[in-house]
Parts: sequence; C-alpha cells; structure tokens
Amino acid sequence: MQGYSHAQTDLAIIYENGKGIDQNYEKAMKWYLLSANNIDPSSASIDAQNNIGNLYENGYGVTQSYTKALDWYRRAAAQDLDLAQLNIGGLYENGYGVPQDYDEAFEWYKKSADQGNQEASNRIGRLVMNDKIDDTGITIYSTQETGLTLGDIEEMSQ
Repeated sequence: MQGYSHAQTDLAIIYENGKGIDQNYEKAMKWYLLSANNIDPSSASIDAQNNIGNLYENGYGVTQSYTKALDWYRRAAAQDLDLAQLNIGGLYENGYGVPQDYDEAFEWYKKSADQGNQEASNRIGRLVMNDKIDDTGITIYSTQETGLTLGDIEEMSQ
C-alpha cells in the first residue's frame, strides 16, 4: 500500500473522527502509520506524522505519551508543517513531556506564525500578555501585514 499517502491519511481521518463509521482510534493509528512511513513523503504523510503526535498527546487509541507525541511532531516540523511546530510549542508552554520553557515555546510558535498560522500568533500574544516572555522587538503576526511590534501597540493603547 505504499505510495497512497493521501488515501491512507484520509481513511485514518475518517476513523479518527467517526465520519460515517464507528470512531476507531486504533484503526486510525494503523492508517496514519502506513501513510507516515511511506518512502515518498507527501503532504499527506507529513500530516499523518502530526496526527500520530496528536493521538499520542491525547492518549486516543494508544497509551498517552508526550515523548512519542514530541517525536512525531518533530518529524513533521522538520518538514515545515506549521501545525506540528504549533503543537511542539504547546508542549513546551505547558511542560508536557519536556521542561516548561516559555522561550522554547515562543521559538516554535514563531516558526509556525512565520508560515501564517494565526493560532501560533495568538499564543505568542498570550505569552507576552501573561509576562512569560520578553516582548522587545517581537513582531505582531496576523492575517494582515501590519509591521507593528507589540511595543508599538502597547504604546498606542496607553
């Protein structure tokens, strides 16, 4: 079944979400693994790697393991998947399976935000608003280019 990453990932998503069939995380994992381990990685196999990380992070159909989640997220993040970068940032922000490290979380969120991931931008803003990171020189990321830094916005709101 190698080479059919898109179909394998689609089938895994159907099982994971229970769309039209009974939800079955074990079958979802089976199909994600087939897709993720294809010789020809495609965007579908990269998505599958991230989704395997999600299953491990949440303990869906597998024993929860932040370590395994991080491993799978890193595989997808190494191929520039913004969602995987976002997920790694979340592990560091919350200290799940890794030492809690807001600066490391910020670095992963920034990689994701640089690719246009709005949730990553929101999380950067939350880190700043909660005084978890130094906001000096941090650029605001949004779906529209503003060119403003957080410091600029703080000055405007005073």
